[in-house]
Amino acid sequence: MTAIFMHGGCALLKEYTMQYQDQSTLALQVACLMQQNQMLKQQNAMLLELLDGMESVGDRLWRVERRLATQSVDQAGTRKRAAKKRRPAHEQSVARTRSDK
Repeated sequence: MTAIFMHGGCALLKEYTMQYQDQSTLALQVACLMQQNQMLKQQNAMLLELLDGMESVGDRLWRVERRLATQSVDQAGTRKRAAKKRRPAHEQSVARTRSDK
């Protein structure tokens, strides 16, 4: 990126100016990359937080689903037990009505 003029002094000045511009450009690029890196880190942290929240909701849904499944099994068992209790009572009442005759 060095330009050479016919006069020696001008060549050095132009070379210095080009180096300064290159350094300025490089410094600006570094600053932009650092800013992008910081933004990506923040975005990554937000995504991890969101993922944790989603896992938490998933865990809660799994617990609710398990609880509902357990309740339906318990209700079925409760109905069966109640039917077993009713059956002897029904048989006793039938036996009483037969013996009354």
